Amino acid sequence: MNFQALIRTPTGKFHTPLIDDNEDGTVSIKYQPSEIGLHELDVFYQEQPIAGSPFKFHVDQVQTGNVAAYGPGLSHGVCNESCNFRIITKDAGSGGLSVAVEGSSKAEIQCKDNKDGTCDVTYW
Repeated sequence: MNFQALIRTPTGKFHTPLIDDNEDGTVSIKYQPSEIGLHELDVFYQEQPIAGSPFKFHVDQVQTGNVAAYGPGLSHGVCNESCNFRIITKDAGSGGLSVAVEGSSKAEIQCKDNKDGTCDVTYW
């Protein structure tokens, strides 16, 4: 397969998308965007740009990535005692984070943004 592709994001970063040979004379180019806005896709065959390249496309919404949580407060809690856990949002993409603790009584929740892609949650 003699195809190459390069994507330029709205902030000027470059990414190399995955190229799959469909074995029918065509290829599929796959890319997971991490930014909202106008992107450019350069496609090359035998190191020469194909007709129409670069292709411009707009990303309206970035798909949410992975969020993980760990800590003792995820599995159990004791009445009138604080419980805690940590949420890791480093690969979550853009958007907000909301936290809810469900149970037989109302819980007070405090979230602390650690400014490193993690959030410490305490509830009682």
